[in-house]
Amino acid sequence: MNIEEIIVRSGNLPVSEIVKEVNEALGKNNTLVITAPPGAGKSTLLPLTILSGEIEQEKVLMLEPRRLAARQIAERMASIIGEPVGKTVGYRVRFDNKISKDTRIEVLTEGILTRMLVSDPTLEGVSTIIFDEFHERSINSDLALALTLQAQGIIRPDLRIVIMSATIDASGICQALHAPLIESKGRMYPVEIIYEDTTGYKNSYGYEDCAVATAAIIAKAHQAHKGDILAFLPGQGEIQRCLEILGDSLDPTTVYPLYGNLSPEMQRKAIAPSKEGERKVVLATPIAETSLTIEGVRIVIDSGLYKKLVFDTNTGLSHLETTRISMDMATQRMGRAGRVAEGICYRLWPKTSEHLMAERRTPEIEEADLSSMVLDIASFGESEVEALPWLTMPPKANVLAAKELLYSLGAIGTNITSLGRKMELLPCHPRIARMILSAKGKGLKALACDIAALLEEKDPMAESGECDITLRLSILRSNRRKNTLGRWARIAQIAKEYNRMV
Repeated sequence: MNIEEIIVRSGNLPVSEIVKEVNEALGKNNTLVITAPPGAGKSTLLPLTILSGEIEQEKVLMLEPRRLAARQIAERMASIIGEPVGKTVGYRVRFDNKISKDTRIEVLTEGILTRMLVSDPTLEGVSTIIFDEFHERSINSDLALALTLQAQGIIRPDLRIVIMSATIDASGICQALHAPLIESKGRMYPVEIIYEDTTGYKNSYGYEDCAVATAAIIAKAHQAHKGDILAFLPGQGEIQRCLEILGDSLDPTTVYPLYGNLSPEMQRKAIAPSKEGERKVVLATPIAETSLTIEGVRIVIDSGLYKKLVFDTNTGLSHLETTRISMDMATQRMGRAGRVAEGICYRLWPKTSEHLMAERRTPEIEEADLSSMVLDIASFGESEVEALPWLTMPPKANVLAAKELLYSLGAIGTNITSLGRKMELLPCHPRIARMILSAKGKGLKALACDIAALLEEKDPMAESGECDITLRLSILRSNRRKNTLGRWARIAQIAKEYNRMV
């Protein structure tokens, strides 16, 4: 299928205006930065048009920060060219993939690319790697880019790197990578911003509560405006409480949750377009900030909060913190309301407080536990973390803490050990990988895999106040025997995958 036909079949997306310029730039440069506003179509149209200019059999890889976005984007691209997912276009995410020998565009989550680079730094057969929604600056995207740049600089000068985003410090990245910039103006509709004072919305304990405030503003917006509503809350717990508060008060409008631990079926229901004459409300974590298309959204309600992992070098552990979003995140969320028509965005904070908000989010690499990253780098064959071409240099204290942990686990010495290489193959934290590999015999291995899944996934008993892991193991195994897993289904799936791998 030629470029013109792809553009027409995609619906003449706004980003089609730069397709020719992008392909010409990639003919002259091995690195390129592209910016386009939300809804311009960069994630679906550009990979297809880049592939159309490739030599037969060469592949395009595109990195997405989240599993749900990777699946949806692959499905959308496959529908444009009239094929099922897994033929020309496929995806690979943790414990799930749809690819075949014919697949030439693979949409991946970032950790998958890291493992590909570790096993084969040449990336034979791959012509272009696209880093989509790079503004999120996850530790996995920074590591994947550093390893890709290293491979490009040493053994694959022909490997092309494309960085794409809607809200990004384009000039800084272009300067660091010596890359040209191509911008698409897109087709954003105006969005009216309404600031709401939420200090009066408190829970039963008298504390300000974003779930209570969000539910109240949803009810207000639902009555005042037409169209579907997308509300951003910091996490799954707040979404569940907001669902309970709303109850059936918005009937016949349907309220859907949307977060990473939901089953793919429930996620698809949340993002599917509403039927004619119907409305819906989607309560989402930041999973819906980028890439995902939720058609029909005219109203965005932004709690102004999100959860991030913060590493404590004193304890060697990471914990979740609920914190204020940055202005680039607020802009990204607002843009969800202006993709198909004029929209409304309710911000649950006073305008006067915006000067206190950070302009851009902090790259995760500055605050995260680096032990998995350092193990990946050692397996890649690089002994000095600082030697890689980082956009943001990882903190020396966190690198040292990661090395000390990996040394204590037996994963590294002067170089990576044979045990470390086995640990690196497991898609989990090095502490958990070491536990699984230490288990001897079928029974203990099964126990270790169950414990690993319980530690990694959302706790189904988080609200019970009960902290006994043996009780959780008992319930998981009982439900597995009875085939009544319910909320334990994902934990059982992860445990099964670990069992298969070991």
